[in-house]
Amino acid sequence: MSAIETASPRAAWSATETPPRISEDWLSVIIGLVIFVLALAVLANVDLIGLAVTTSVWSNFGQALGTASKTYAPLGGAGALLATYVALLVVLSAAAMALKADVRKFALAFTAVFWIAYASWVVGSYASFAAVTPAELQRFGVAWSLRLTNEGGFIFALLAGLIIANVFPRFAETIKEAVRPELYIKIAIVILGGFFAVTAAGKLNLAS
Repeated sequence: MSAIETASPRAAWSATETPPRISEDWLSVIIGLVIFVLALAVLANVDLIGLAVTTSVWSNFGQALGTASKTYAPLGGAGALLATYVALLVVLSAAAMALKADVRKFALAFTAVFWIAYASWVVGSYASFAAVTPAELQRFGVAWSLRLTNEGGFIFALLAGLIIANVFPRFAETIKEAVRPELYIKIAIVILGGFFAVTAAGKLNLAS
């Protein structure tokens, strides 16, 4: 048997493809730190990421979406959602390029994943699923609630994933390029770590 035939798949991959110039771990750190630094600009009265969309518990769909900062309130919920999508698409497509992924396939797949995921989050924030206290039930005019809080969106996202994977396997394979939970979680951990650091520093200053 020839050396070519006995070569491992890893060796064959290495011979035909060049590995990414940066690891996923370091890429996550860089993206997370950039977002964190942009958020810190608010300390200088410059709000750079306040246009991000937020989702509230709702009974009237007009109440569902808003901007993270009142500075961008004129943008409206729909505008904030579109701006969030575009910003994430640009940043994560750049990340995909750095990881030597097919950027076009990633962008198309991410578009589908983003809208499915955010639709799940909005549905999970409906008052009959998310309202918790009697005061909230009265405020939203609903007689009952599963009391899931708006984190019930995770349950709807899970259901959407199960349906897509089992009923639409070809579509699931198509959007697989954008399903990178490790990358997304690592970025979130870096941002969360920065948030905790700022919070701890603030409390230490208060104690002093």
